[in-house]
Amino acid sequence: PAVAWPQSEYVEFMESAFKKRSEDYMHRLIIHEKAHFLWEHLFDDQLKADWITLGGWYRDPDAASGWSTTKTAEFVSTYAHLKNPNEDMAETISYFIITPDRLMARSMAKYEFVRDRIMQGDIYIARIREDLTFEVYNLFPDYVYPGKIRSVDITVAGEPDEDKTLTLDIELHALDADAEGATGAFTRIGSEVGTRFDLHLQPVDEFGNYVSRGETATRLRGEYTLSKYFKAGYWLPWYVSTKDAAGNQRYQRKSDFGWSMYVDNNLEDYTAPEYVPWSLTMSSSVWEDDATVQVIHVDWLVNEDRAMLNCYVRMNNAVPDTYSHDEHGDPSAAGDECRVDFLMPNYMPSSTYSINFIRMKDEARNTSYVHFTGDAADEPPATIELVTTNPDTEPPEIDVNRIQVSAIPTNPEAPNGETEVTVSFPQRDNISGLVLAFLRLRDPQGGTHTYLIYPDDRSSLYPREDPTVWRDLERVVILPPGSLPGTWGIAEIIVEDRATNFRDYNFVEIVHFDVDGG
Repeated sequence: PAVAWPQSEYVEFMESAFKKRSEDYMHRLIIHEKAHFLWEHLFDDQLKADWITLGGWYRDPDAASGWSTTKTAEFVSTYAHLKNPNEDMAETISYFIITPDRLMARSMAKYEFVRDRIMQGDIYIARIREDLTFEVYNLFPDYVYPGKIRSVDITVAGEPDEDKTLTLDIELHALDADAEGATGAFTRIGSEVGTRFDLHLQPVDEFGNYVSRGETATRLRGEYTLSKYFKAGYWLPWYVSTKDAAGNQRYQRKSDFGWSMYVDNNLEDYTAPEYVPWSLTMSSSVWEDDATVQVIHVDWLVNEDRAMLNCYVRMNNAVPDTYSHDEHGDPSAAGDECRVDFLMPNYMPSSTYSINFIRMKDEARNTSYVHFTGDAADEPPATIELVTTNPDTEPPEIDVNRIQVSAIPTNPEAPNGETEVTVSFPQRDNISGLVLAFLRLRDPQGGTHTYLIYPDDRSSLYPREDPTVWRDLERVVILPPGSLPGTWGIAEIIVEDRATNFRDYNFVEIVHFDVDGG
Protein backbone atom coordinates (compact mmCIF):
# COMPACT_ATOMS: atom_id res chain seq x y z
CA PRO A 1 0.00 0.00 0.00
CA ALA A 2 2.92 2.39 0.45
CA VAL A 3 6.69 2.59 0.00
CA ALA A 4 9.10 5.01 1.64
CA TRP A 5 12.05 6.29 -0.40
CA PRO A 6 14.21 7.96 2.27
CA GLN A 7 17.09 8.78 -0.08
CA SER A 8 14.73 10.43 -2.57
CA GLU A 9 12.79 12.12 0.24
CA TYR A 10 9.25 11.06 -0.58
CA VAL A 11 6.66 8.38 0.20
CA GLU A 12 4.73 6.63 -2.56
CA PHE A 13 1.13 5.65 -1.76
CA MET A 14 -0.89 3.16 -3.79
CA GLU A 15 -4.66 3.23 -4.18
CA SER A 16 -4.99 0.16 -1.95
CA ALA A 17 -3.80 2.27 0.99
CA PHE A 18 -7.03 4.25 0.91
CA LYS A 19 -9.56 1.78 -0.44
CA LYS A 20 -11.89 0.70 2.38
CA ARG A 21 -9.04 0.52 4.88
CA SER A 22 -9.68 1.37 8.49
CA GLU A 23 -8.76 4.88 9.57
CA ASP A 24 -6.46 3.47 12.25
CA TYR A 25 -4.65 1.44 9.60
CA MET A 26 -4.24 4.49 7.40
CA HIS A 27 -2.82 6.56 10.26
CA ARG A 28 -0.41 3.80 11.19
CA LEU A 29 0.66 3.42 7.56
CA ILE A 30 1.57 7.10 7.25
CA ILE A 31 3.51 7.08 10.53
CA HIS A 32 5.19 3.77 9.58
CA GLU A 33 6.51 5.20 6.32
CA LYS A 34 7.65 8.45 7.97
CA ALA A 35 9.48 6.41 10.61
CA HIS A 36 11.75 5.00 7.90
CA PHE A 37 13.10 8.52 7.41
CA LEU A 38 13.95 8.66 11.11
CA TRP A 39 15.83 5.37 10.83
CA GLU A 40 17.69 6.54 7.73
CA HIS A 41 18.54 10.13 8.68
CA LEU A 42 18.10 10.70 12.42
CA PHE A 43 18.75 7.62 14.55
CA ASP A 44 22.40 7.13 15.50
CA ASP A 45 24.27 3.83 15.42
CA GLN A 46 23.96 3.29 19.17
CA LEU A 47 20.17 3.66 19.15
CA LYS A 48 19.91 1.22 16.23
CA ALA A 49 22.24 -1.26 17.92
CA ASP A 50 20.24 -1.12 21.17
CA TRP A 51 17.02 -1.67 19.23
CA ILE A 52 18.50 -4.65 17.40
CA THR A 53 19.51 -6.18 20.72
CA LEU A 54 16.08 -5.53 22.26
CA GLY A 55 14.33 -7.23 19.34
CA GLY A 56 16.64 -10.24 19.33
CA TRP A 57 17.63 -9.49 15.74
CA TYR A 58 20.65 -11.06 14.04
CA ARG A 59 22.03 -11.26 10.52
CA ASP A 60 20.76 -14.34 8.68
CA PRO A 61 21.89 -14.96 5.09
CA ASP A 62 19.22 -17.67 4.71
CA ALA A 63 16.37 -15.22 5.39
CA ALA A 64 14.84 -13.30 2.50
CA SER A 65 15.29 -10.01 4.38
CA GLY A 66 18.79 -10.88 5.58
CA TRP A 67 17.60 -10.79 9.20
CA SER A 68 16.02 -13.15 11.71
CA THR A 69 15.06 -12.81 15.35
CA THR A 70 15.29 -15.13 18.32
CA LYS A 71 12.02 -13.77 19.70
CA THR A 72 8.54 -14.95 18.73
CA ALA A 73 6.05 -13.02 20.85
CA GLU A 74 7.07 -9.37 21.26
CA PHE A 75 5.91 -7.89 17.97
CA VAL A 76 2.86 -5.79 17.15
CA SER A 77 2.30 -7.43 13.75
CA THR A 78 3.38 -10.25 11.48
CA TYR A 79 5.17 -7.75 9.26
CA ALA A 80 7.26 -6.45 12.16
CA HIS A 81 8.48 -9.98 12.89
CA LEU A 82 8.91 -11.05 9.26
CA LYS A 83 11.29 -8.39 7.95
CA ASN A 84 14.10 -6.62 9.79
CA PRO A 85 14.85 -4.15 12.65
CA ASN A 86 13.96 -1.16 10.47
CA GLU A 87 10.46 -2.48 9.73
CA ASP A 88 10.03 -3.58 13.34
CA MET A 89 10.86 -0.04 14.49
CA ALA A 90 8.49 1.55 11.95
CA GLU A 91 5.63 -0.72 13.01
CA THR A 92 6.37 -0.15 16.69
CA ILE A 93 6.38 3.65 16.40
CA SER A 94 3.10 3.61 14.46
CA TYR A 95 1.46 1.50 17.16
CA PHE A 96 2.97 3.64 19.95
CA ILE A 97 1.02 6.62 18.60
CA ILE A 98 -2.19 5.10 17.18
CA THR A 99 -2.65 1.85 19.13
CA PRO A 100 -0.54 2.22 22.29
CA ASP A 101 -2.51 -0.43 24.21
CA ARG A 102 -1.55 -3.01 21.61
CA LEU A 103 2.14 -2.20 21.92
CA MET A 104 2.09 -2.25 25.73
CA ALA A 105 0.37 -5.64 25.68
CA ARG A 106 2.88 -7.08 23.23
CA SER A 107 6.12 -5.61 24.63
CA MET A 108 6.40 -3.14 27.47
CA ALA A 109 10.14 -2.97 26.84
CA LYS A 110 9.61 -1.74 23.28
CA TYR A 111 6.97 0.72 24.45
CA GLU A 112 9.38 2.19 26.99
CA PHE A 113 12.21 2.27 24.42
CA VAL A 114 10.14 4.39 22.02
CA ARG A 115 8.77 6.56 24.82
CA ASP A 116 12.14 7.31 26.40
CA ARG A 117 14.60 7.15 23.50
CA ILE A 118 12.52 8.59 20.65
CA MET A 119 9.52 10.49 22.05
CA GLN A 120 11.39 12.12 24.98
CA GLY A 121 8.69 10.99 27.40
CA ASP A 122 5.64 12.03 25.35
CA ILE A 123 2.81 9.47 25.35
CA TYR A 124 -0.44 8.86 23.49
CA ILE A 125 -3.71 7.37 24.74
CA ALA A 126 -6.53 6.02 22.57
CA ARG A 127 -10.07 6.38 23.86
CA ILE A 128 -13.64 5.86 22.62
CA ARG A 129 -16.62 7.93 23.69
CA GLU A 130 -18.35 6.32 26.64
CA ASP A 131 -21.75 5.56 25.06
CA LEU A 132 -20.01 3.38 22.44
CA THR A 133 -18.25 1.18 25.01
CA PHE A 134 -19.27 -2.00 26.82
CA GLU A 135 -17.82 -4.37 29.39
CA VAL A 136 -16.61 -7.92 28.90
CA TYR A 137 -16.27 -10.10 32.01
CA ASN A 138 -13.89 -13.03 32.28
CA LEU A 139 -12.89 -14.69 35.54
CA PHE A 140 -10.33 -16.78 33.69
CA PRO A 141 -8.40 -14.28 31.53
CA ASP A 142 -5.74 -15.63 29.18
CA TYR A 143 -2.58 -13.58 28.84
CA VAL A 144 -0.42 -16.57 27.90
CA TYR A 145 0.84 -16.91 24.34
CA PRO A 146 0.33 -20.16 22.43
CA GLY A 147 3.22 -22.55 22.94
CA LYS A 148 6.09 -22.78 20.49
CA ILE A 149 5.95 -25.36 17.71
CA ARG A 150 7.48 -28.59 19.00
CA SER A 151 6.82 -30.86 16.02
CA VAL A 152 5.82 -30.63 12.37
CA ASP A 153 4.38 -33.50 10.34
CA ILE A 154 4.02 -33.00 6.58
CA THR A 155 2.43 -35.43 4.14
CA VAL A 156 2.21 -34.85 0.38
CA ALA A 157 0.13 -37.69 -1.08
CA GLY A 158 -0.26 -38.31 -4.80
CA GLU A 159 1.49 -39.62 -7.89
CA PRO A 160 4.02 -37.48 -9.81
CA ASP A 161 1.49 -36.83 -12.62
CA GLU A 162 -1.49 -36.13 -10.35
CA ASP A 163 -2.77 -33.40 -8.08
CA LYS A 164 -1.65 -34.02 -4.52
CA THR A 165 -3.10 -33.60 -1.05
CA LEU A 166 -1.00 -31.74 1.48
CA THR A 167 -1.68 -32.47 5.13
CA LEU A 168 0.23 -30.30 7.60
CA ASP A 169 0.08 -31.05 11.32
CA ILE A 170 1.82 -29.00 13.97
CA GLU A 171 1.98 -29.64 17.69
CA LEU A 172 2.61 -26.91 20.24
CA HIS A 173 4.70 -27.24 23.37
CA ALA A 174 2.34 -26.75 26.30
CA LEU A 175 2.51 -27.48 30.00
CA ASP A 176 -1.12 -26.32 30.21
CA ALA A 177 -3.10 -27.18 27.05
CA ASP A 178 -5.88 -24.71 27.85
CA ALA A 179 -3.51 -21.80 28.45
CA GLU A 180 -0.90 -22.52 25.78
CA GLY A 181 -3.10 -23.98 23.05
CA ALA A 182 -4.30 -22.12 19.97
CA THR A 183 -7.61 -21.60 18.19
CA GLY A 184 -5.91 -21.48 14.79
CA ALA A 185 -2.72 -20.97 12.83
CA PHE A 186 -1.78 -19.44 9.50
CA THR A 187 1.17 -19.94 7.20
CA ARG A 188 2.28 -18.77 3.79
CA ILE A 189 4.28 -21.41 1.91
CA GLY A 190 6.53 -20.57 -1.05
CA SER A 191 8.47 -22.42 -3.72
CA GLU A 192 12.00 -21.88 -4.98
CA VAL A 193 10.70 -19.62 -7.77
CA GLY A 194 8.51 -17.43 -5.55
CA THR A 195 5.09 -19.00 -6.18
CA ARG A 196 3.08 -19.34 -3.00
CA PHE A 197 -0.17 -20.30 -1.32
CA ASP A 198 -1.77 -19.63 2.06
CA LEU A 199 -2.87 -22.30 4.49
CA HIS A 200 -5.08 -22.02 7.58
CA LEU A 201 -4.75 -24.65 10.30
CA GLN A 202 -7.56 -25.60 12.67
CA PRO A 203 -7.43 -27.36 16.06
CA VAL A 204 -7.81 -31.14 16.18
CA ASP A 205 -8.20 -33.54 19.10
CA GLU A 206 -5.89 -36.41 20.04
CA PHE A 207 -7.61 -38.60 17.46
CA GLY A 208 -7.07 -36.13 14.62
CA ASN A 209 -10.69 -34.97 14.46
CA TYR A 210 -11.41 -31.27 13.96
CA VAL A 211 -12.91 -29.64 17.04
CA SER A 212 -15.57 -26.95 17.18
CA ARG A 213 -14.69 -23.49 15.92
CA GLY A 214 -13.17 -21.33 18.65
CA GLU A 215 -11.96 -24.23 20.78
CA THR A 216 -8.33 -24.42 21.87
CA ALA A 217 -5.95 -27.28 21.14
CA THR A 218 -2.22 -27.94 21.03
CA ARG A 219 -2.48 -29.83 17.73
CA LEU A 220 -3.53 -28.06 14.55
CA ARG A 221 -4.03 -29.31 11.02
CA GLY A 222 -4.29 -27.77 7.58
CA GLU A 223 -5.13 -29.48 4.29
CA TYR A 224 -4.60 -28.22 0.76
CA THR A 225 -4.77 -29.54 -2.81
CA LEU A 226 -1.49 -29.02 -4.66
CA SER A 227 -1.90 -28.80 -8.41
CA LYS A 228 0.10 -31.25 -10.51
CA TYR A 229 1.53 -28.12 -12.15
CA PHE A 230 3.00 -26.70 -8.93
CA LYS A 231 6.74 -26.13 -8.98
CA ALA A 232 8.59 -29.34 -8.17
CA GLY A 233 11.10 -29.29 -5.35
CA TYR A 234 11.16 -27.97 -1.80
CA TRP A 235 8.57 -25.53 -0.50
CA LEU A 236 9.27 -23.49 2.65
CA PRO A 237 7.07 -21.47 5.01
CA TRP A 238 7.57 -17.71 5.15
CA TYR A 239 6.34 -17.87 8.74
CA VAL A 240 3.79 -19.60 10.95
CA SER A 241 1.59 -17.57 13.28
CA THR A 242 -0.53 -19.12 16.02
CA LYS A 243 -3.33 -17.35 17.83
CA ASP A 244 -5.67 -18.01 20.75
CA ALA A 245 -9.15 -16.73 21.60
CA ALA A 246 -7.78 -13.77 23.53
CA GLY A 247 -5.76 -12.60 20.54
CA ASN A 248 -2.36 -13.61 21.92
CA GLN A 249 -0.27 -14.30 18.85
CA ARG A 250 3.10 -16.01 18.38
CA TYR A 251 5.19 -15.72 15.21
CA GLN A 252 7.77 -18.28 14.15
CA ARG A 253 9.98 -18.76 11.09
CA LYS A 254 11.45 -21.88 9.54
CA SER A 255 14.60 -21.33 11.60
CA ASP A 256 12.51 -22.01 14.73
CA PHE A 257 11.35 -25.53 13.81
CA GLY A 258 12.07 -28.43 11.47
CA TRP A 259 10.46 -28.39 8.03
CA SER A 260 10.77 -30.60 4.95
CA MET A 261 8.11 -30.40 2.24
CA TYR A 262 8.98 -31.82 -1.14
CA VAL A 263 6.64 -31.81 -4.14
CA ASP A 264 7.35 -34.44 -6.82
CA ASN A 265 5.68 -33.03 -9.95
CA ASN A 266 6.64 -34.26 -13.42
CA LEU A 267 4.43 -31.57 -14.97
CA GLU A 268 5.83 -28.64 -13.01
CA ASP A 269 5.14 -25.18 -14.43
CA TYR A 270 7.25 -22.20 -13.45
CA THR A 271 6.45 -19.91 -16.39
CA ALA A 272 3.91 -17.17 -15.79
CA PRO A 273 1.07 -16.54 -18.25
CA GLU A 274 1.89 -13.93 -20.89
CA TYR A 275 -0.38 -11.18 -22.10
CA VAL A 276 -0.56 -11.00 -25.91
CA PRO A 277 0.39 -7.39 -26.73
CA TRP A 278 -2.35 -5.12 -28.05
CA SER A 279 -5.04 -7.76 -27.61
CA LEU A 280 -7.01 -6.08 -24.80
CA THR A 281 -10.43 -4.72 -25.82
CA MET A 282 -13.45 -3.23 -24.06
CA SER A 283 -17.05 -3.55 -25.24
CA SER A 284 -20.49 -3.17 -23.74
CA SER A 285 -23.92 -4.75 -24.03
CA VAL A 286 -27.27 -4.79 -22.27
CA TRP A 287 -27.55 -7.47 -19.60
CA GLU A 288 -29.92 -10.17 -20.72
CA ASP A 289 -31.49 -10.48 -17.23
CA ASP A 290 -32.30 -6.78 -16.80
CA ALA A 291 -32.45 -4.09 -19.48
CA THR A 292 -31.57 -1.38 -16.93
CA VAL A 293 -28.13 -2.96 -16.47
CA GLN A 294 -25.27 -2.60 -18.89
CA VAL A 295 -22.27 -4.92 -18.98
CA ILE A 296 -18.70 -3.86 -19.73
CA HIS A 297 -16.73 -6.74 -21.21
CA VAL A 298 -12.94 -6.78 -20.94
CA ASP A 299 -11.19 -9.34 -23.17
CA TRP A 300 -7.58 -10.18 -23.93
CA LEU A 301 -5.47 -13.05 -25.23
CA VAL A 302 -3.08 -15.11 -23.12
CA ASN A 303 -0.13 -17.38 -23.78
CA GLU A 304 -0.07 -20.13 -21.14
CA ASP A 305 1.77 -23.46 -21.43
CA ARG A 306 -0.27 -25.42 -18.86
CA ALA A 307 -3.58 -24.28 -17.38
CA MET A 308 -4.98 -20.90 -16.38
CA LEU A 309 -6.59 -20.35 -12.96
CA ASN A 310 -8.14 -16.89 -13.05
CA CYS A 311 -8.05 -13.41 -14.54
CA TYR A 312 -8.39 -10.07 -12.76
CA VAL A 313 -9.05 -6.51 -13.90
CA ARG A 314 -8.88 -3.12 -12.22
CA MET A 315 -11.11 -0.60 -14.01
CA ASN A 316 -11.21 3.15 -13.32
CA ASN A 317 -13.54 5.94 -14.30
CA ALA A 318 -12.80 9.63 -14.69
CA VAL A 319 -14.73 10.76 -11.58
CA PRO A 320 -12.10 12.11 -9.14
CA ASP A 321 -13.92 11.10 -5.95
CA THR A 322 -14.32 7.40 -6.80
CA TYR A 323 -12.01 4.40 -6.54
CA SER A 324 -11.31 1.61 -8.99
CA HIS A 325 -13.69 -1.26 -9.66
CA ASP A 326 -12.08 -4.70 -9.27
CA GLU A 327 -13.43 -7.90 -10.73
CA HIS A 328 -12.31 -11.48 -11.32
CA GLY A 329 -13.15 -13.58 -14.34
CA ASP A 330 -12.61 -17.06 -15.67
CA PRO A 331 -10.32 -17.97 -18.56
CA SER A 332 -11.67 -19.69 -21.64
CA ALA A 333 -11.79 -23.48 -21.72
CA ALA A 334 -8.67 -23.52 -23.88
CA GLY A 335 -6.92 -21.15 -21.47
CA ASP A 336 -5.86 -18.77 -24.23
CA GLU A 337 -8.30 -15.93 -23.53
CA CYS A 338 -9.51 -13.98 -20.50
CA ARG A 339 -12.88 -12.31 -20.13
CA VAL A 340 -13.95 -10.21 -17.15
CA ASP A 341 -17.44 -8.73 -17.02
CA PHE A 342 -18.53 -5.69 -14.99
CA LEU A 343 -22.25 -5.33 -14.27
CA MET A 344 -23.10 -1.63 -14.47
CA PRO A 345 -26.62 -0.81 -13.20
CA ASN A 346 -28.05 2.62 -13.89
CA TYR A 347 -26.74 3.98 -10.56
CA MET A 348 -23.10 3.59 -11.63
CA PRO A 349 -21.42 6.86 -12.65
CA SER A 350 -21.61 8.07 -16.24
CA SER A 351 -18.01 8.40 -17.30
CA THR A 352 -15.15 7.23 -19.46
CA TYR A 353 -14.00 3.89 -18.06
CA SER A 354 -10.47 2.64 -18.63
CA ILE A 355 -8.38 -0.43 -17.88
CA ASN A 356 -5.13 0.39 -16.13
CA PHE A 357 -4.16 -2.99 -14.71
CA ILE A 358 -4.72 -6.71 -15.32
CA ARG A 359 -3.43 -9.81 -13.56
CA MET A 360 -3.22 -13.41 -14.76
CA LYS A 361 -2.61 -16.47 -12.61
CA ASP A 362 -2.16 -20.07 -13.69
CA GLU A 363 -2.85 -23.25 -11.73
CA ALA A 364 0.78 -23.40 -10.63
CA ARG A 365 0.28 -19.95 -8.99
CA ASN A 366 2.64 -18.25 -11.44
CA THR A 367 1.36 -14.69 -11.72
CA SER A 368 1.91 -11.91 -14.23
CA TYR A 369 0.84 -8.27 -14.14
CA VAL A 370 0.34 -5.75 -16.93
CA HIS A 371 -0.05 -1.99 -16.49
CA PHE A 372 -1.61 0.21 -19.14
CA THR A 373 -0.33 3.75 -18.60
CA GLY A 374 0.56 4.99 -22.06
CA ASP A 375 4.17 5.52 -21.00
CA ALA A 376 6.94 4.50 -23.35
CA ALA A 377 7.10 0.98 -21.91
CA ASP A 378 3.33 0.42 -21.62
CA GLU A 379 0.34 0.24 -23.90
CA PRO A 380 -2.20 3.03 -23.49
CA PRO A 381 -5.31 2.04 -21.52
CA ALA A 382 -8.34 0.81 -23.41
CA THR A 383 -11.40 3.01 -22.79
CA ILE A 384 -15.14 2.97 -23.23
CA GLU A 385 -17.91 5.52 -22.63
CA LEU A 386 -20.75 4.57 -20.31
CA VAL A 387 -23.92 6.64 -19.93
CA THR A 388 -26.28 5.80 -17.08
CA THR A 389 -29.64 7.28 -16.09
CA ASN A 390 -29.29 7.72 -12.32
CA PRO A 391 -25.62 7.91 -11.29
CA ASP A 392 -24.80 7.65 -7.59
CA THR A 393 -21.54 9.22 -6.39
CA GLU A 394 -22.56 9.90 -2.78
CA PRO A 395 -21.70 7.44 0.02
CA PRO A 396 -24.24 6.17 2.56
CA GLU A 397 -24.54 7.81 5.96
CA ILE A 398 -25.29 6.73 9.50
CA ASP A 399 -26.69 8.70 12.42
CA VAL A 400 -23.71 8.73 14.79
CA ASN A 401 -25.88 10.03 17.66
CA ARG A 402 -28.23 7.04 17.57
CA ILE A 403 -25.75 4.18 17.64
CA GLN A 404 -26.66 1.63 20.31
CA VAL A 405 -24.51 -1.09 21.81
CA SER A 406 -25.26 -3.59 24.56
CA ALA A 407 -23.39 -6.58 25.94
CA ILE A 408 -24.55 -9.57 28.01
CA PRO A 409 -22.27 -12.35 29.28
CA THR A 410 -23.54 -15.72 28.09
CA ASN A 411 -22.38 -17.32 31.34
CA PRO A 412 -23.29 -14.72 34.00
CA GLU A 413 -22.71 -17.14 36.89
CA ALA A 414 -19.08 -17.72 35.88
CA PRO A 415 -18.24 -15.33 33.03
CA ASN A 416 -15.50 -16.62 30.75
CA GLY A 417 -15.36 -13.82 28.19
CA GLU A 418 -18.08 -15.23 25.93
CA THR A 419 -20.35 -12.24 25.41
CA GLU A 420 -23.37 -11.45 23.28
CA VAL A 421 -22.87 -7.98 21.82
CA THR A 422 -25.66 -6.21 19.94
CA VAL A 423 -24.88 -3.16 17.79
CA SER A 424 -27.46 -1.18 15.85
CA PHE A 425 -27.46 2.14 14.02
CA PRO A 426 -29.69 4.04 11.58
CA GLN A 427 -28.45 4.27 7.98
CA ARG A 428 -29.63 5.61 4.64
CA ASP A 429 -28.39 6.26 1.13
CA ASN A 430 -29.40 8.64 -1.61
CA ILE A 431 -29.82 6.26 -4.59
CA SER A 432 -28.32 2.78 -4.78
CA GLY A 433 -28.80 1.74 -1.15
CA LEU A 434 -26.41 0.40 1.47
CA VAL A 435 -25.17 -3.10 0.72
CA LEU A 436 -22.45 -3.68 3.32
CA ALA A 437 -21.10 -2.34 6.60
CA PHE A 438 -17.85 -3.13 8.39
CA LEU A 439 -18.10 -3.09 12.18
CA ARG A 440 -14.79 -2.94 14.05
CA LEU A 441 -14.68 -3.53 17.79
CA ARG A 442 -11.62 -2.59 19.82
CA ASP A 443 -10.59 -4.69 22.80
CA PRO A 444 -8.78 -3.45 25.95
CA GLN A 445 -5.38 -4.28 24.43
CA GLY A 446 -6.02 -2.29 21.25
CA GLY A 447 -6.79 -5.31 19.08
CA THR A 448 -9.49 -4.87 16.45
CA HIS A 449 -12.15 -7.41 15.56
CA THR A 450 -14.02 -6.96 12.27
CA TYR A 451 -17.56 -8.13 11.57
CA LEU A 452 -19.63 -7.71 8.43
CA ILE A 453 -23.21 -6.43 8.53
CA TYR A 454 -25.54 -6.99 5.59
CA PRO A 455 -29.00 -5.55 4.99
CA ASP A 456 -31.81 -7.97 4.17
CA ASP A 457 -31.75 -7.04 0.48
CA ARG A 458 -27.98 -7.40 0.04
CA SER A 459 -28.38 -9.93 -2.80
CA SER A 460 -30.61 -7.59 -4.83
CA LEU A 461 -29.08 -5.52 -7.60
CA TYR A 462 -31.39 -2.64 -6.60
CA PRO A 463 -32.74 -1.75 -3.13
CA ARG A 464 -36.16 -3.25 -2.41
CA GLU A 465 -37.29 -0.25 -0.38
CA ASP A 466 -36.72 3.49 -0.54
CA PRO A 467 -33.02 3.82 0.45
CA THR A 468 -33.42 7.47 1.50
CA VAL A 469 -35.53 6.48 4.53
CA TRP A 470 -33.64 5.95 7.80
CA ARG A 471 -33.59 2.25 8.72
CA ASP A 472 -31.82 0.45 11.53
CA LEU A 473 -29.07 -2.01 10.74
CA GLU A 474 -28.26 -4.52 13.47
CA ARG A 475 -25.61 -7.13 14.12
CA VAL A 476 -25.40 -9.56 17.02
CA VAL A 477 -21.83 -10.69 17.71
CA ILE A 478 -20.85 -13.54 20.01
CA LEU A 479 -17.40 -12.86 21.40
CA PRO A 480 -15.76 -16.25 21.99
CA PRO A 481 -14.77 -17.75 25.35
CA GLY A 482 -11.43 -16.35 26.43
CA SER A 483 -12.16 -12.84 25.17
CA LEU A 484 -10.23 -10.20 27.04
CA PRO A 485 -11.94 -8.74 30.11
CA GLY A 486 -12.36 -5.00 30.40
CA THR A 487 -13.79 -2.13 28.41
CA TRP A 488 -14.40 -2.73 24.71
CA GLY A 489 -15.77 -0.20 22.26
CA ILE A 490 -16.97 0.49 18.74
CA ALA A 491 -13.85 1.71 17.00
CA GLU A 492 -15.16 2.16 13.50
CA ILE A 493 -18.07 1.63 11.14
CA ILE A 494 -17.56 1.71 7.36
CA VAL A 495 -20.65 1.76 5.15
CA GLU A 496 -20.72 1.02 1.41
CA ASP A 497 -23.49 1.29 -1.16
CA ARG A 498 -24.15 -0.67 -4.35
CA ALA A 499 -22.32 1.92 -6.43
CA THR A 500 -19.19 1.18 -4.30
CA ASN A 501 -19.23 4.59 -2.61
CA PHE A 502 -18.14 4.24 1.02
CA ARG A 503 -17.73 6.36 4.14
CA ASP A 504 -15.63 5.74 7.23
CA TYR A 505 -16.85 6.67 10.72
CA ASN A 506 -14.03 6.36 13.24
CA PHE A 507 -14.74 6.80 16.95
CA VAL A 508 -11.22 6.49 18.38
CA GLU A 509 -9.71 9.68 19.74
CA ILE A 510 -5.94 9.87 20.14
CA VAL A 511 -4.90 12.05 23.09
CA HIS A 512 -1.30 13.32 23.08
CA PHE A 513 0.41 14.12 26.37
CA ASP A 514 3.36 16.43 25.81
CA VAL A 515 5.76 16.02 28.75
CA ASP A 516 7.40 19.26 29.83
CA GLY A 517 11.07 18.58 30.38
CA GLY A 518 11.36 21.57 32.67
